[in-house]
Amino acid sequence: MDSFNADLHIHSPHSIAVSKKLDLDTMVETCKKKGLDILGTGDVLQPDWLKYLEKNLKKDSDGAFSYKTVFFILQTEIEDLDSIHEVVFFPDFSTVREVQKKLKPYSKNILGEWGGRPRVNLPSTELVDVITDFGAVIGPAHAFTPFRAIFRQNKYATLEQCYQDAVKKVKFLELGLSANTDLADRLDSLKNISFLSNSDAHSESPRSLGREFNKIKMENPSFDELALALERKNQRKIELNVGLHPKLGKYYNMFCNKCRRRVTFGKSEKTRDTLFNDYTISEEFIKIVSQNPLNARKAYINNVSKGKIVCPACKEKINKNIKIKLGVSERIEVISTSAEPIHPNHRPLYFNVVPLMDIIRAVKKIKSTNSVTVLKSYDKMLNELGTEFDILIDKEIEEIKKFDEKIATVIEAIRNNKVEYTPGGGGTYGQIQLEI
Repeated sequence: MDSFNADLHIHSPHSIAVSKKLDLDTMVETCKKKGLDILGTGDVLQPDWLKYLEKNLKKDSDGAFSYKTVFFILQTEIEDLDSIHEVVFFPDFSTVREVQKKLKPYSKNILGEWGGRPRVNLPSTELVDVITDFGAVIGPAHAFTPFRAIFRQNKYATLEQCYQDAVKKVKFLELGLSANTDLADRLDSLKNISFLSNSDAHSESPRSLGREFNKIKMENPSFDELALALERKNQRKIELNVGLHPKLGKYYNMFCNKCRRRVTFGKSEKTRDTLFNDYTISEEFIKIVSQNPLNARKAYINNVSKGKIVCPACKEKINKNIKIKLGVSERIEVISTSAEPIHPNHRPLYFNVVPLMDIIRAVKKIKSTNSVTVLKSYDKMLNELGTEFDILIDKEIEEIKKFDEKIATVIEAIRNNKVEYTPGGGGTYGQIQLEI
């Protein structure tokens, strides 16, 4: 039995806001840098991308698809009638075409140029039935995010509520960039399901592709083996989930749905509390101040979940009542069944990471995500120390210090969960706070 590093949810140039440079060759180059063995194809139902994949992917005797040095699982993302996004894995191209034909009457864009993530006007229960009847596998994508997700505000609180009788056919759940197992395992309804941590990449960049991945124990990198691993059968299983610390995700913190300012809480010096009327507004944040910030935060979250809180910044500037929206962390607080995570015995470790490029940028105090200096340092580090995953997870800190002591110090702090974060929210990624 082998272990494979797999990022099983990406996109293609046939989805909106995806890099035009993203193709099999650029994917392979990034996989080499990251240490990825298996990649989702992304958008396999889109006709042009499907033809491209059929032409270039080779199938071996085990049923695994590959291009050069990387293996691929045929994969797409679908939006259902309930505006819930689902990740789907297919066993082969003939199944892809059968599903495409079956879903076509329910979708206006499945065969369109930008139909990489098609809208299919079927309820979640029926979509699951269709997909699984063809032998494919389906599960909710980025399950906790505030948009197009199963557990978003004013939507479902359990898998059963959404999928009803079809819930037994759902074998996995994708955590998303703003959640990890410590957050998700506060929901009792998820104790029997496998978690995946995937990048949902829109770019071939190492900052995007493989920023989250799974270490999976399988006999070979085929669909059949993946299906067994998701059900934890015959010693196949997810061995490790690796991903961004949730605070680095774009939707960890609650935010204004228009100006996208994040809401935080702080201590007030006043002798008497008022109901959320004391606040400060900056370019990125609305800070609510109270004598008891913890109690104020709980009350505030409760009112936001009921749609009772408007953004004070928008109220002041454009005189409109724009509602504050729950982020991932607050939504989990509302629907959780326990205050602390209760990890089932089958749940693997979740390893919180920060992309190596972002660590280099932070250490060098460079804001640009396309900095030549950062790219050169990144490539040099890989040449001397190994893949990004080796450096972030396995490489001895003393070895990293020989390359750069400051970078090694940050990696060590991240491994030991001793890094402070400015939480992301409203579409803005969080940041690590360095004192080096």
